[in-house]
Amino acid sequence: MKRFLLLLTFLLFITCDVLPTNRPVYRPGSSGSNTSNPSHNERSEFAALMEKDKINKKHVNAEVLTYLLNDTDPAESHTAAVIENTSGCDIIVRMVGISNNQIYNLPISAHTKNQFVVQKGNYTVKSNICGGNYYSQKYLTDPLILKLSAN
Repeated sequence: MKRFLLLLTFLLFITCDVLPTNRPVYRPGSSGSNTSNPSHNERSEFAALMEKDKINKKHVNAEVLTYLLNDTDPAESHTAAVIENTSGCDIIVRMVGISNNQIYNLPISAHTKNQFVVQKGNYTVKSNICGGNYYSQKYLTDPLILKLSAN
């Protein structure tokens, strides 16, 4: 009987999911390539994101200014995110929607600001800043202004 209970308990632990499968999970270096240098992957991802960020940047800047200068409209589905990077490293801020399944990878060069339009909602915000990890949860209904530094 004891062996049966031990086996049943063991099977229960094996079959339980630790993380829900319907939520996106970011794992550094899991971009699908098998290169052994994660910092190289991060640099190449940053360069690609910066190229994408340049497309329609004037229009995005105008939208961000509109969100920042006007009162928050509860009926509006999007808001602004302005992120300042005061560190000496280029960073990628990863915002993963908890309730809306949106994923944003936002590039910010060293010692600069960058601005984005994001959907309102609850987000997990992560970044690797010069080897240090930043993690926070934010509920966005108003424009987000965030300042990140290495110290």
